[in-house]
Amino acid sequence: MTCSIRIFIVDPDDTLYRLAGTKLSGMFDDPESHPMLRFAGQRVRMVEAIVELRNRVPCGTVRLVYEMLRFDDHGRLDRDTIMHQNVALADLIADEPTMNDTVVVNASSRFIAQGGRWQPSPTLARSVLQAALGEVKCKSL
Repeated sequence: MTCSIRIFIVDPDDTLYRLAGTKLSGMFDDPESHPMLRFAGQRVRMVEAIVELRNRVPCGTVRLVYEMLRFDDHGRLDRDTIMHQNVALADLIADEPTMNDTVVVNASSRFIAQGGRWQPSPTLARSVLQAALGEVKCKSL
């Protein structure tokens, strides 16, 4: 079994757009040189789909991650917010209380991490699965 990562951006009207991993990497590594003017000043939904391949053909999804991306007024990816949310998410995982711990929860990490997540409607979830498996074509960004 091999896996492939498929990245989609979701417009406000739930239209899916495919985003190449190299483009997302460029946007994250060097936001100044890789602006997305279409999303300037917006917070947009992103889906990362890990797809199982057999003979280079998608046959199932391993995992779907629903995240939010922020863009500044010049269309540059706000990587500081993403990093802050990912650190908060890692803190949540690392700080899981055990059964013997007194449960006093610092919820700040939970709120920060949740700011980068979203849940799709059932209809959108089906569309994402179909796009990830190549059953539906999406425009590329």
